[in-house]
Amino acid sequence: MKRLRVLFAPRNIAGQPTEWAAALKELGHHAEVWSFGEAAFGIPVDRVFDQDRLLADPLYRWQVLDDAVRGFDVFHFQYGRSLLNAHEPELPELWDLPLLRSLGKRVFMHWHGSDVRLKSKHMEREGPDSYLADATVDEDAILARVSICRRFCDRMFVSTPGLLDYVPDARHIPLAIDAAAWATERGPEPDKPVVVHIPSKRATKGSHHVDAALIPLHEQGVIEYRALSGLTREQVKAEFRRADMVVDSMTIGDHGLVAVEAMACGAVALAHVHERNRARTPGTPVVEVTKDTLGKVVRELAADPRERARLRAEGVAWVRRHHDREAVARLLVQEYTAPRTKITTGYPDWPRTAGDARLRALEAEVERLRREGGAPARPTLRDRIEANPALHLAARRLAARVRRK
Repeated sequence: MKRLRVLFAPRNIAGQPTEWAAALKELGHHAEVWSFGEAAFGIPVDRVFDQDRLLADPLYRWQVLDDAVRGFDVFHFQYGRSLLNAHEPELPELWDLPLLRSLGKRVFMHWHGSDVRLKSKHMEREGPDSYLADATVDEDAILARVSICRRFCDRMFVSTPGLLDYVPDARHIPLAIDAAAWATERGPEPDKPVVVHIPSKRATKGSHHVDAALIPLHEQGVIEYRALSGLTREQVKAEFRRADMVVDSMTIGDHGLVAVEAMACGAVALAHVHERNRARTPGTPVVEVTKDTLGKVVRELAADPRERARLRAEGVAWVRRHHDREAVARLLVQEYTAPRTKITTGYPDWPRTAGDARLRALEAEVERLRREGGAPARPTLRDRIEANPALHLAARRLAARVRRK
């Protein structure tokens, strides 16, 4: 087989590109992970690019694109983003997808969650418990991005089964980890099990429901409940290795990487997984819980060490069979080397972010009023700033400092 040159960009979502790249290298391919902006959770990547400079400096943008085109044959993009930022001042987002296709590159888009979930459809599934219940979601922009990727990408992927509700023509690629690196020696089942909840975002995972169900059990001495946040990857691994049960999400309807890592360590994983998604991956040994049943289920498991031991063994075997990064990398290689798809659909609408669209509409209205009043048209302040790369970069960095305060 021809040696592949694969680029994962522009974000290292949940460390998945790092896992894929490592496994592809073990299979004899070349792979790199590029991050536009600092990589999250301290997970190392191959190259980090200054996101503000990408927006402010046209030459820097083109240097990045040139390096990518010369260095890679397969472009595996993440989270509805591509090489050039959605806020690129002159061109619409994802405009480089057709360019890469025209250069003979293989192009793929991987959807991970909130980048593609539609609030209206998610609330149909999950009702008022949906984590999107109070969120503002630009569904038109999401649908436009999916339409663009459907036309110009060779294939689209999703990281969890529930995302097939939003991109039914995508392929589900199981979450990947180095199963051997997470394997943990376990002793006898304890009388008082440790239950851990480590959400990446508490609001997204329904952590208030988890606290409400498990703090009383902790106070009664039934379990030791540990609600944690802000940990590094290695700290998370250490917590999972001493945990007996790990609670993932209560409000998404899918389990995520937390459940996979927990099972790999031999902990029992609990989450709310919608029946539609369980049917898509039959046999998943993630214990079903809701906000109303979590306390009862954990109490029963705490009193049943034999059932915990059975679930531990099932979870470890499931991860090794379905989520080990080598197996996932082999699935990706199959996709990367499959016959090329033809572009057959019509040209899609190019999306603009909601905030940018509102700003542009206001600027257009100002110019209209100027023309009606007889005033000569002249560049707006934004236009003048964006026309000067050094000034544009300084303005973006100043704005970032203000936001952090």
